[in-house]
Amino acid sequence: MQSLPKIFIAVIFAVLALQFESFASTSTNLETKIFLPDYHLEGLAAAPLNSTDKQSQDLLLYAQSRYFAEDTPFPRLAPHLKAPQRTKPVIFIDAGHGGRDPGAIGIRGTKEKVITTKAAATLKSLLKKTGRYEVVLTRPKDTYLDHEKRLRLAREGGADLFISIHADSAGNKSAKGASVYTLADRAKNRSKRLVSQSQNWVMDVDLSKQSDPVGDILVDLAQRKTESQSELFADILITELAKTTDLVGNSHRRAGYFVLLAPDVPAVLLELGFLSNVQDEKLLNKSSHRLKLMQSVVRSIDRYFEMAG
Repeated sequence: MQSLPKIFIAVIFAVLALQFESFASTSTNLETKIFLPDYHLEGLAAAPLNSTDKQSQDLLLYAQSRYFAEDTPFPRLAPHLKAPQRTKPVIFIDAGHGGRDPGAIGIRGTKEKVITTKAAATLKSLLKKTGRYEVVLTRPKDTYLDHEKRLRLAREGGADLFISIHADSAGNKSAKGASVYTLADRAKNRSKRLVSQSQNWVMDVDLSKQSDPVGDILVDLAQRKTESQSELFADILITELAKTTDLVGNSHRRAGYFVLLAPDVPAVLLELGFLSNVQDEKLLNKSSHRLKLMQSVVRSIDRYFEMAG
């Protein structure tokens, strides 16, 4: 598509701003899905904005009805990626590393992948016992799974929440405690490239062929709601973890980790503690401590979805 006239781009921004302001002031429904529309922007761009031509009006009405379907000003995912309807929230638990990738190695030789696999299994068991959720492990066993496959599983599985479990390491052996990561602002362009360039991430609009302003608008809208949901869950999770374990300073952190890049799946990366710290390594090897940590995660998930109504 050729670059859109500046006035048309300005109109897009104005309309989206008004719709989003209206939505933000009236909606607190966290379960509203995010999609990406099949636009006819070429036709809209070619049509005079004040045109009384019926075809032009139809195009404008079509864009408004598709873009703001269900009063949700966010792009729509390609229909073939939409998962079957479920009555329970779908939680994806991602045990970090695995297989040939051991992750961090503790002072006493503890492998991060062992800790994350055990913690993920415990969390799944606890969540299943509640009867409230559909729960999926990205890797049930000690197997290697690349990052893009982890995200694709979550998206195709209709994940309502994605939790990646890790154990930290640092050169400073005194560093200890848990932390929670959400996607950093600086990483949003990586999300755009992931959607537009990666195989099997085909969407209704090929962002690589859009002009930069339009592509940026679409990605920003797709990410906006996901970002707010991720931030909300992270804050709840930190509050609950603080009741169970030590936290590092600035415990809610932002980063560009690959597993946080999906523009339509709320996600956090949870660091359970530091394997490079003697005390943390000892604790993480205790099933009783891992159980307490995962119970904190369950309480956080319950609170998060209770807020969703």
